[in-house]
Amino acid sequence: MAIQLNDRDLLIFKLIDEHRVLLEKHISWFISGDDKPVLIRDRLRKLFYLDYLLCHRHGTKLPWWTTPTKPLVYMLSPMSRSLAGAVEDEVDLFDSNIQRHYLEVANLRMLGMMDQKDGLLSNFEWKTVRTDGQKTAIDATMSFQNNGRNLKIGIINHPDATTELIACLDESAKDNDAILIVCRDDAHLQSLQKSIAQSGSQSSRKCIFATHHELYRAGLIKAQLLNCEGKAVEMFSIPTAAAAAPWATAIPATISA
Repeated sequence: MAIQLNDRDLLIFKLIDEHRVLLEKHISWFISGDDKPVLIRDRLRKLFYLDYLLCHRHGTKLPWWTTPTKPLVYMLSPMSRSLAGAVEDEVDLFDSNIQRHYLEVANLRMLGMMDQKDGLLSNFEWKTVRTDGQKTAIDATMSFQNNGRNLKIGIINHPDATTELIACLDESAKDNDAILIVCRDDAHLQSLQKSIAQSGSQSSRKCIFATHHELYRAGLIKAQLLNCEGKAVEMFSIPTAAAAAPWATAIPATISA
């Protein structure tokens, strides 16, 4: 059974190519823009049944996934990859650890969109950087307005503490107001803080740190961010109109901590 592909289908292909792998909730948020996230489950299932998408359950437990069953991960099939003009992947997208990395990056984009919907920021723009599995490369940049200030933030997800990381920070600091380094646990965060602080790099002044747990709990703008010395950083401000709205009411169950 053939279907007529529409502009939204092509956008779905483009978004999956950008992020490599996505969950249904990611796609719903990303294609909705400033509107309420749309329900696209039936369409995704149909695209899967007609071989436009690959779909399988993630192989391991994701700490931020709170439903009993493991999440369905969507990837491009060879047919949709050709339609989207996508390049061939150099990494194994069926590897659970690689999937987790890309899904965590997609979560951060979704959190930014949630903050925009809640009036904590505006003019949110996101650019995913294809890292091909390099843990020491910048994963994305986001730019937005927060209480009248224009900000551009580079994002590195759960990197290793290496000399290559310092080189990446030095290069990224040139074009960004700050580099947000997101870690999966406090121990790894503290190890990175120490390593970057001891490197003597001037870019360490632009580094801000948070765990995924903290970001999922509070959101991007309201999260407690730390510098290399472990001190709280007042990087963002909460607009007066949005201050009364508790973040907890907006967190989707699938990524609540």
